[in-house]
Amino acid sequence: MENKVFDVVVVGELNIDLVLWQVPMPEYETEKLAEDMRFTMGSSSAITAHNLSVIGAKVGFVGKAGKDIFGDFMIQQLQLAGVDTSHIIQDASLKTGATIVLANPPQKALLTYLGAMTELRLEDLDWDFLSRARHLHLGCYYLQTGLMPEVPRLFARAKELGLTTSLDTNWDPREVWSEDLYEVLQYTDIFLPNNDEAIRIAHVSDLESAVEKLGRMVKILAVKRGARGALVAWDGKKKEIPPFRVETIETTGAGDSFNAGFLFKFLEGEAVPECARFGNACGALAVTALGGTGAFPDTVTVRQALQQILQGD
Repeated sequence: MENKVFDVVVVGELNIDLVLWQVPMPEYETEKLAEDMRFTMGSSSAITAHNLSVIGAKVGFVGKAGKDIFGDFMIQQLQLAGVDTSHIIQDASLKTGATIVLANPPQKALLTYLGAMTELRLEDLDWDFLSRARHLHLGCYYLQTGLMPEVPRLFARAKELGLTTSLDTNWDPREVWSEDLYEVLQYTDIFLPNNDEAIRIAHVSDLESAVEKLGRMVKILAVKRGARGALVAWDGKKKEIPPFRVETIETTGAGDSFNAGFLFKFLEGEAVPECARFGNACGALAVTALGGTGAFPDTVTVRQALQQILQGD
């Protein structure tokens, strides 16, 4: 394990978020007003990497961005959190993606321009860099269309290199939910869908059936259920993990923060229910501020906040 410099290397997308808070849905030829706004780090993978690093893990990131203001901003924010960004490719011919978040807690609507994230390919990855990690996480499977057909090879190779693996697909904007994903799940140790994604990925009508089907495909299944907490399945066991009650400001990044907390405890060797409980605490912390990383400014502040949330259980 001497060459393991990182706890986790995240392979994922980079895009900024413009969060508009408490805003009516737009209509053509009209102007609506938002109560608040935040320009912040977006993208599931980057939020997970940022918050995981702030919690205390050693994290590297692999991705592709434009050589532009948005790309510079994303890299700077990751660096400020302590993430190794040396393997983020900036391409002047591409544009860094962006998401407009219309947030009306507990619901939100997203409008995304994918940009450079679709151009990451398997050949862009440095296997030596990946081999220096204990764990590989990939987010936004359905949005990384250039890499998507090659993710089974990526995960298989990661397993050969001795890494454990985790996957968060996020929403499929095409709503196809192709069963090609099942090949990736053969090499996935931890699968992290939310409630609705799990049902659609499994092509069933209810969560119980989805957990039964997906739970047979991966070692650990952790289904994020928002205000209802989480449901985990592993080693033939299943358990509901209750949520923590906090004042919700905005829900962007709650699931990504759950991922960060779950992976942090997993890499510490904790039991699956404790991983999910800590994931719930991180998700709860995330919703107390605008933007996916707003509640994760620095390690000391975050650890104190998490301790208060965990003690309030």
